Amino acid sequence: MDPSPERRQRNTAKRSGEVGIVQRLRRSLLALEPGVRPLVLCGYSGGADSLALLGALAELNRVGIGSVHAVHVDHGVRPGSGEDARRAGTVADQLGVSMTVIRLSSDVLEGAPGLGMEEALRRARYLAFAEVFGQIGASVLALAHHQRDQAETVFLHMLRGSGIRGASGMRSFLRTEIPWWEDVDDEEGPSLIPLWRPFLAESQLEVRAFAESLGVPIVEDPSNLDRAIRRNAIRHDVLPKLEEIMPGAVANLARFAGLAGDDSDELDMQAVGALMEAGVPKALCREWLLEYPVALQRRIVQVWFESDAVGVKLSANRIEQILKVAQARGRAREIEIGSGWSVLVSRDALSLAPPGRS
Repeated sequence: MDPSPERRQRNTAKRSGEVGIVQRLRRSLLALEPGVRPLVLCGYSGGADSLALLGALAELNRVGIGSVHAVHVDHGVRPGSGEDARRAGTVADQLGVSMTVIRLSSDVLEGAPGLGMEEALRRARYLAFAEVFGQIGASVLALAHHQRDQAETVFLHMLRGSGIRGASGMRSFLRTEIPWWEDVDDEEGPSLIPLWRPFLAESQLEVRAFAESLGVPIVEDPSNLDRAIRRNAIRHDVLPKLEEIMPGAVANLARFAGLAGDDSDELDMQAVGALMEAGVPKALCREWLLEYPVALQRRIVQVWFESDAVGVKLSANRIEQILKVAQARGRAREIEIGSGWSVLVSRDALSLAPPGRS
């Protein structure tokens, strides 16, 4: 009797001598679209993490499990970035992977007033990813965030006083709109991109070890050592200290993100269900809202707001302000959210005030 497709895949993996990280990537990739050979667009900076992902995908490509194309974004904000792009292209050639290089325009930061440099470049990078994604007809965008990146994200969100949604960190797979923010001059509107982070459960040490085993140059970005950037300070100072105090802290923070994500998804489902039962109202009846448990009140307000104010996130702090006013039964108040949006809380209802209203 012929073996099942899954067993044939396992046998192929054994014969090819795949290391554990490649075998786990294989299982994750096959689970994305069973029976389909997807074209994966891999974000490739040249650093160890993205090199490990590109190298693993290249191995799977060689045995017919998916196809891969790399995209490198040259931010152009530091000397030597052009040389890094050239070296990244050489490595991609060595791995047998085609690659597109996108160089950001010099006015990226000028076109993003009010944003810090890191966020402005991040948005520009994702726009570049979406552009190449559409050009090549990719199935999924793969990024190399790993367990330590997840722990950093969770820690940052918790320090900002985030709710459970923020504490859930990054997801291993989601469909996300790019751009997810509003102030973009694009007549076609946002693209819905399947975003895949297959390394979220992988330790940074194992990812680095696999990258080094490939025997090709690794580009070290000196900005990753700049402790003036909060994420870097957490990476180099805070997480090592936590590991010293409690070994396994990084893995446990990443695990917490997964648990929080499950809880957050359930709250989303309940909030959407409540809003649908209410007829998806443009204004929330205050008495109706306050009948729900406070945890669900928070998520109802969040889902209700963000479904209209696309690209604008309602912070945990603003949610608490809105509910405090709603519970006080006092005079009407307007709570500014950001990007020109406000929430009006009257004695009877909560309503949205969009940008540019008269």
